[in-house]
Amino acid sequence: MEPWYKVAVPRKELREGRSLDPSEFAVHLDQIVNGTAPEEYIDPVKFFARTYFSRALVEHCGMVLRRLAGETVNTAPNLSLLTQFGGGKTHTLATLYHLVTSGPRAQEYDGVGELLKDIGLPMVPKARVAVFVGNAWDPEEGRENPWLDLAWQLAGDAGRRLLGDEARNSAPGTAILQKLFQLVNEPVLILFDETLNYLGRYPHQAEQFYSFIQNLTSALTAAERAVGVFSLPASPTEMSASLYEWQTRLTKVVGRVGKPVLATEPEEISEIIRRRLFEDPGSKNIQRLVARHFARWVFERRDRLPPEFANFPEEAIRKRFEVCYPFHPSTLTVFQRKWQSLPTFQQTRGTLAMLGLWIAQAYREGYKRVWREPLITLGSAPLYDREFRSKILEQLGETRLEPAIEFDIAGDNAHAVALDKEFADTVGKIRLHQRVAAALFFESCGGMAPDKAATLPDLRFALGDPDTETTLIDAAVQALAGRCYFLRSVGTSAWRFGYTPTLRKVHADRKAALDPDSVERQLQEIVRQVFREKAQVGLCFYPNEPGTIPDTPAITLVVLPPDAEFTDALREQLANWTISNGQTPRQYPGALLWAVPEGGFGLRTAVEDWLAWQITARDAEQGLLGEIDPHDLQTLRTELRQAKDVVEERVWTVYNRLLLWNGKEGALQPVGLKQMHPSEAQSITGAILARLRQEGLLNREVGASYVERHWPPSLKEAGTWPLAGLRAAFFQGHLTRLEKAEDALRQMILRAVKHGIFGLGVGKGATQLDRVWFQEEVDPAEIVFDYETFLLLPSRAKIEKLRTAGEELPPGVVVPGQGPDPGQARATETSLPEPESQPGGGLEDVKPSVLQWRGHIPRDKWNLFGHRVLARLGSSENVTIEVTIRAKVEGPSVKQQINVALQELGLEGELTKDS
Repeated sequence: MEPWYKVAVPRKELREGRSLDPSEFAVHLDQIVNGTAPEEYIDPVKFFARTYFSRALVEHCGMVLRRLAGETVNTAPNLSLLTQFGGGKTHTLATLYHLVTSGPRAQEYDGVGELLKDIGLPMVPKARVAVFVGNAWDPEEGRENPWLDLAWQLAGDAGRRLLGDEARNSAPGTAILQKLFQLVNEPVLILFDETLNYLGRYPHQAEQFYSFIQNLTSALTAAERAVGVFSLPASPTEMSASLYEWQTRLTKVVGRVGKPVLATEPEEISEIIRRRLFEDPGSKNIQRLVARHFARWVFERRDRLPPEFANFPEEAIRKRFEVCYPFHPSTLTVFQRKWQSLPTFQQTRGTLAMLGLWIAQAYREGYKRVWREPLITLGSAPLYDREFRSKILEQLGETRLEPAIEFDIAGDNAHAVALDKEFADTVGKIRLHQRVAAALFFESCGGMAPDKAATLPDLRFALGDPDTETTLIDAAVQALAGRCYFLRSVGTSAWRFGYTPTLRKVHADRKAALDPDSVERQLQEIVRQVFREKAQVGLCFYPNEPGTIPDTPAITLVVLPPDAEFTDALREQLANWTISNGQTPRQYPGALLWAVPEGGFGLRTAVEDWLAWQITARDAEQGLLGEIDPHDLQTLRTELRQAKDVVEERVWTVYNRLLLWNGKEGALQPVGLKQMHPSEAQSITGAILARLRQEGLLNREVGASYVERHWPPSLKEAGTWPLAGLRAAFFQGHLTRLEKAEDALRQMILRAVKHGIFGLGVGKGATQLDRVWFQEEVDPAEIVFDYETFLLLPSRAKIEKLRTAGEELPPGVVVPGQGPDPGQARATETSLPEPESQPGGGLEDVKPSVLQWRGHIPRDKWNLFGHRVLARLGSSENVTIEVTIRAKVEGPSVKQQINVALQELGLEGELTKDS
């Protein structure tokens, strides 16, 4: 569908971005009579070209013209005008003035021929016209009061003489006025406008003026071809109490209150505005095409739209859209549905002036920004324009709504503008949030009527089209409701803009005043709380040196600060801390899991929001915010709860990178946790462990066959493996990690010993076992993970079972570790064969290089030296490594542990005291 601005042609002033002359919409009848009004009002040809004969206007013109033509059926000698959309009281009076002053010639003007057919007259009767405009009338010589002026307009000096000198001080009687009509000797039309304004300016003449009107209406009633039309305000809010009293008296005097000259049908409203603001409404074919598309869209979604627009056959909906083109029906009707009850709302001049500015801005911006709206919707209202905004606030009579427009709807940094920028790749392209905010403003009557609000059906109809689904509009409303400072919900599905800031504004102020240091402390404490909640592993928070990180045979999650930035330098530092525990190598590097944050800014913002809501709630409880709307109190509780939930969710989201030690590679291995959410587990530690299990990096149990396959080669001959060493092996980074190592290993040992897969021994050393279990039940209390409790291979278990029972060992069976007779040992030794030379083939001259290195290895490089240097020599021949250890240690336990470790590795010798 073509955008409206490429089809309809606004007036030249609007196309050029020039505001229409305000006088065009504020013209007075006396200006038309004396020729000082704009040409469009003075020239009857131009006037009728822009006049639409609504049914109300046709009815009033028919009553007047038939009376002037001498008919009495369905006519009245006295009429009062109330108000009209798009034409107003003055426009109606001007229409009557041009008709009767032109007489039969008026049939040449636009619309007059159809008017005559409708009212049943062959031609327009010509009449003598007298005009009284109360806000412009002032006394002159010979016309010292309104009745002398009217007599002069009708019959010149003869009319004034007829009233006599006494008319200077008192109103003429009915008989004198009847003689005046006879003196004129032709049809008479008397037009009164702004009557009460005169009474307000000349209160001393009020009683005489009232008598004059009373006598005039009586004289008009008695006359055959005379009519008086009186324009009186319709609302008491437009006048003082005393004037309202005169309004009531004059209305009764007129004797007949005319029907309101009010255009209520969309066709009439649209046609009035088209004639006043557009040169050409555009191609009829395009209008029908657009209307057909919208009608189908509305009809298919009628259950979600307002019944006053959607509960009709599709063809009826299509006609309504067609007659309103280029406006959307809700744009034209909102002023009647929501605004007309406002005290300061001017349905005629104010609305037309406002729509003129609206069309001018939307037309230019449409071409400039290539907007695609096929109709002028409420969402296109240029609230960003200061002149238009001023006109809107003037109509509402509430300048305090300015902050709502600036902060929430159309300011440079308004929430609606910010939301469209956030969703720039989707709904932001069509400015959906700004359009929804503008429609909210108009549909909620600017917050001035507490019984009116913008509902979801209202907004869906006002903004929806074949390219914009209702669900997108609903989502935009919810987003605005969560951001805006001056938007309040009304019930469950309606909203209203007002001038009183909501608690979100208070919250924003409190957030801006937060102390950064306090935020940092709270941020770190909140992370601690989230990780400690139902923690399933040991925790270490924010270490600043490796010595503060536990070195234990149990999974430990090390949580880095939320503002830590993951760089290559940080990764290298964490690798060093993993293998080095300060002054000594770390015994259990595989036990450490590093939780590293990624993009912590969102978390900080969420914490700031939560803290600000806490402060707002405290201020509300202490009465520092004054009287608070009950709905705002409920909102406060909801926001506080939701803010806390968001903080927790952000912690889960931010800590989405995990590092753990890979002993085979000698480096930290990254594990992507992706997007975690509190709904997936009871705790964040539980979720992390679950992810590791899915990746096969963590197990809850271990099988005997796995242990057997990974039995250290150096311990196979002895057939013993201290349980302390067995447990440590699962935290070196070479074997799988065990979630609860001691429990898992204990269960494995109980089953394996019972079924003869392994044995269990207890003693002071591997060669001095005091008690052995094999193929029998074991008391779990006997399984202690120290260096005096051993897991035994079946062969060793059988031998130890016999030995501890005091039975003789079978011939040739030697207890591992005690060794056979030295002589026998020497007899069984064999020598390694010398390498054979390879004759031919081109490689016989290539000889292996013999490499040597001697140097000092820093503490923090010990493990890396083993992984990255010694491991590469595993396939080389004749490798000889000599190690000299000189260390100053405190206490005998270190010496004992190291000697046991050397024994486990099958290495000769032990640490001795330096002499």
